Amino acid sequence: MRPTASGIVFLLLGAALAIAAYRFSLPGMLPAGILLIALVVLSAFVVFIASGRLEVQLAARTRHVDGNALTAVGSDTRIDVRVRNRTPLPVGSFTLDLTMADGFGPDRSLKLAGLSPHAVEAVAVTVMPTRRGMSGVADVGIRIDGPFGLVTRSRRTGSALVVAVAVPDQRLPLHASPRSAADQSDSQRLLRGNSTLDFHTREYVPGDDLRHVHWSSTARLGELMVRERAHEENPIAVVLLDTLGADPEGHGADIAVTAAAAAALHHIDRGAEVVFWSGPTRLHLASGRGRDAVRVESARHPAGAEVPGGVTIPSAAWHVSICALSADRADALTVGLPKGQARSRFVVEELSDDGVSLDTALFGGALSLPHQWHRSPGATR
Repeated sequence: MRPTASGIVFLLLGAALAIAAYRFSLPGMLPAGILLIALVVLSAFVVFIASGRLEVQLAARTRHVDGNALTAVGSDTRIDVRVRNRTPLPVGSFTLDLTMADGFGPDRSLKLAGLSPHAVEAVAVTVMPTRRGMSGVADVGIRIDGPFGLVTRSRRTGSALVVAVAVPDQRLPLHASPRSAADQSDSQRLLRGNSTLDFHTREYVPGDDLRHVHWSSTARLGELMVRERAHEENPIAVVLLDTLGADPEGHGADIAVTAAAAAALHHIDRGAEVVFWSGPTRLHLASGRGRDAVRVESARHPAGAEVPGGVTIPSAAWHVSICALSADRADALTVGLPKGQARSRFVVEELSDDGVSLDTALFGGALSLPHQWHRSPGATR
């Protein structure tokens, strides 16, 4: 709390009048001096009471998933700011200062004309997040002027709002696998389920028994195919997201997360279940709720998270997508894959800018991820 310029003048003038009343024996000046000082004190008292009884609540007008408000990079997001006057006295004009978390847009200031006793007023603010993460409004401050404009007080309300900012949905050209839901088998009887035995075909891998060659598929595809006996089950895809070594100030982790989310959404759209390793966190995703879980995880993923060694790939997995910052990390994750496992990898350090800043294109520009998926040596198509 501090006096304004007018308040300082009132205090100095009041003090001068009080001193003059004693110094020059002018008792008529004393009441005037006391009155000027009293006005400043009264203004400070009113400001203190009023500002302490103003209550601020924040709400995001967006989708909520598992209790988290969810938006995406580059999406307009409406924030409702609700102010309540809990005093039986009217409150004069005041200003709300919204401090945004990193990547949630610039700070905002809202000027309100005032509130009558016990009144409530709501103001809408539209923001556009520029970076993924658990972001939102970090704090709200109040600046209020007292009566006569003699004193002003600023205080933090402690009100905050957490919003999960997901990466924008992208589409990446993933290489198909003959073990996908559409091509798992030549048999029309093979449907997704979890009970009966059936067969599916896959590419021949050195060491397979030649008696299991499926000649009709070999003739149709032009590649040597073998038949495997397996229990029917939902097709499973695996996504490994590793951002070890990420620069906290850079966008490398954001690019890798965007690619991993695109891969997971691609597999879910094809009817597959997805085992998503987001660093050390393992998620099992499927259907519509799986899409929402992918978006929330893309906001939660901490830059620098490492996929633990020895991750088990389900035997039914028909495709593995590896997203990493460096070729070394991608190679380390590839080594642990079963022999002949269909896979694609996305390595951030291998991206080519072609004269265009990836930061600009991804976070503030066209928001289209470069098509940089490519197969590891020996991977099936």
